[in-house]
Amino acid sequence: MELVYHNNSNSAEVIVETKKPRSHLCSDFFLFGNTEVTHVEDFFFRGTHKLHFKLKTADSEIDMENFGLETYLFCESLRDELLSVFTTVKAFVGGLGLHGKIPLFQPKVPDYMANANREFLHWSIGFDLPEREIQKVEIDEDMIQSGDYFAITRLDGLDPMIMYGTGSHSGHTVMALRFDGELYIVESQDAWYWPVHRI
Repeated sequence: MELVYHNNSNSAEVIVETKKPRSHLCSDFFLFGNTEVTHVEDFFFRGTHKLHFKLKTADSEIDMENFGLETYLFCESLRDELLSVFTTVKAFVGGLGLHGKIPLFQPKVPDYMANANREFLHWSIGFDLPEREIQKVEIDEDMIQSGDYFAITRLDGLDPMIMYGTGSHSGHTVMALRFDGELYIVESQDAWYWPVHRI
């Protein structure tokens, strides 16, 4: 592969030469990208291939000139990648909130979504979430004091992604604070499935 940056025309060209396919059905599936440009290409035939990128903004020109393009090779076929995308969608779509009666738009995380996130946590960081026999625990409010920490995990795609990236066993944090003796649970969030946003 070769990247040619054309400063005078605000464009770039990736020249790819493919050789010696392992079979007649062999292809190489790539993602090219940086902060301003993304492009997916599946190369089925041997030979020289040219990809042209028109840089439409000053930021895209600066990014291309200084950093070029990152290149990612997908290990599987296009069909397998589409199955992976479907599996990812299952982990993120559902429990979208809005407090309605439409199945995908209820605040509650549906079972298929929770299961997809459990599977992701299992194979990505080896963290399993066995179902607890006791689902609800009553805590005397007088026992909760300012500074008490509550770790939260919502199996909605986002929290498991935070757990994967940070190594944590929780995806969200809330804390107890008492103001004039009255107990408040405080958090910082902007999730669409809560009726009140921000802090």
